[in-house]
Amino acid sequence: MNLQTAMMTIIGVFRKNAGQDKTLNKAELKTLLEAEFQGLLGNAKDKNVIDELFKELDQDGNGSVDFTEFVTMVAALSVAINGMG
Repeated sequence: MNLQTAMMTIIGVFRKNAGQDKTLNKAELKTLLEAEFQGLLGNAKDKNVIDELFKELDQDGNGSVDFTEFVTMVAALSVAINGMG
């Protein structure tokens, strides 16, 4: 897979899960995490984990995660996973 394909995949995953407002609310984020990061985020089903992650991602405090905030999470997870290997 090339980088352009990876970028289009990230955009597609976000758009598939985002609501009409083109952002992720907490429920949409949880659905995305459960679908896309099954083995990576073992405690994603734990409500507190989702709440904390949502609070960290919602950098502007508007109650939703926009694409920029989402990409920040993807980048941080990529760095963490790269460090594991």
